[in-house]
Amino acid sequence: MTKTATAVLTGILLITCASAGARADTLRKRYTFTYDRATRKASSMIAAKRARKQFLRDFLAAKFSPEITGKLAEEIDTALDPPDQYLNSFNVVSERVNDDETQVTLTVEGDVDLAAMVSALVQNKVLSFGKEAPKVMVLPSSRFEDPKSAKTLRALMFDKIKQSGLRPVAYEGATQSISFKIRTKVTPTEIERKAMIREATQYGADYLIYIDTEAETKPFSQGGYISDANFTYTILRPNAQLILGESIVSERGSGSSPMLAFDRALDSVAPVIAQTAIGQLFEAIYTDSDVIYDTPQLKQEKTLVVHWADAKLVQAIAQRLQDAGTRATLGTGMSDVASRLKLDTGMDDFELYEWFNGQTFTMGSKIFKTPVVAYSENVIEVEALAAGSVPRKPALAKAPPRRAKPSVTRPSSAGDMGGGQIARVTLKLRPPQFNK
Repeated sequence: MTKTATAVLTGILLITCASAGARADTLRKRYTFTYDRATRKASSMIAAKRARKQFLRDFLAAKFSPEITGKLAEEIDTALDPPDQYLNSFNVVSERVNDDETQVTLTVEGDVDLAAMVSALVQNKVLSFGKEAPKVMVLPSSRFEDPKSAKTLRALMFDKIKQSGLRPVAYEGATQSISFKIRTKVTPTEIERKAMIREATQYGADYLIYIDTEAETKPFSQGGYISDANFTYTILRPNAQLILGESIVSERGSGSSPMLAFDRALDSVAPVIAQTAIGQLFEAIYTDSDVIYDTPQLKQEKTLVVHWADAKLVQAIAQRLQDAGTRATLGTGMSDVASRLKLDTGMDDFELYEWFNGQTFTMGSKIFKTPVVAYSENVIEVEALAAGSVPRKPALAKAPPRRAKPSVTRPSSAGDMGGGQIARVTLKLRPPQFNK
């Protein structure tokens, strides 16, 4: 596959070692929006809707490289629309309206389904794992007494793995039974780890999700049986002998027989295991990968003029631009009312217009926005406007014209994405660094 531009970024995602009982990616944020006291309830509902979308963006910003979230913001928003389907839960913890009822501040908390988000990004050609996508092996312990139960869990996880552009590896032909226990927050012994590594490397798997179980089943006083089951999964990169995450999920099931009681406990937690384990798997893959851009990321030099901003706010704007993949350096011609910055950016005029109009900066007790007030060829001007203040320059009501971006296609015979338009970003797994 021909790559017209490449950018190697390290640390795309922070690797997360799951804690016991972790069920989702939980985040709490606070946002401030405009408020209309004439339509109080409707204004609150609009603010909550905007908070959901911003919440999802902030979650991605904490996981993905700014190089991706900054340059592909529109593509990501489109792929993840509507955002509600990627939120397992979302609650407005508190709502506070300011004294003159012009702004509302929401504190929100929610759980995000990372596995579903990655699947959507892959299916909408924003993200790809390439022609040689990592192979993933899901290996249940032999302590799953009912083989059908183990297959049900694996099938659920394999479905999510396939949807996300990875390559699942079957385990039914394994020649060796693995029956040791991975203890919560306790690294497996060398013998245990080598046994799993042999099993995964036998099938060429790049990653292994090993699922162990421990169940206590006893008769119920009112008839039938109760099974208290613990399900522990461990994520490894076998050929590098690295453990990347561990977690435990507990559940109680009941049934007319011991096996049925256990199966019902498994049925209840299987979606949870699939979601959390694969979400952590994605984080591990991102940490082990480089970014390849299949579309040209052409840089342009532009001048940014920031009106009525102090040095701290100008520095905050420059840092935010850096985080979005734009190089920003202070230029000449600074005065008490305007600061000039030189930008080396992949964003065009329209994207810069949208970007600045969407920014909010908190400096001490004040909140500032940066509406665009003027633009010309290679020059964009913004005003540092404090919340509740009267603008000194009118904000532009019309955005710059949007230029068509180059599209990259490939023959339908090119393997990984099934042909057609190529994904904007491809993750290429780095060679393993073997332990010494």
